[in-house]
Amino acid sequence: MTRKIIVSATAALLAGITLTAGAVSPAAAAGNDPAKTKQEQQSQKADSRKYCIDSLMTGSRIAKRQCRTRAEWLANGVDPVEVAKQAR
Repeated sequence: MTRKIIVSATAALLAGITLTAGAVSPAAAAGNDPAKTKQEQQSQKADSRKYCIDSLMTGSRIAKRQCRTRAEWLANGVDPVEVAKQAR
């Protein structure tokens, strides 16, 4: 009787692993799609690029650094590219 339980548990485990591997494969394959153009890949990298801005707090000599994506900065009303140009 215990052998029957072990066999059924093993079968269930293997079925779960097979289903999980099947669900993950298409997602992994989409990341290596050769049909994507270089421009699309560069735009994805640009979207995930972080911009860090140092700001001084009143009463402190230590600058506080905030790092966010450009989209997050723009949502807060700050363009990090313009801030970088002004800092030069």
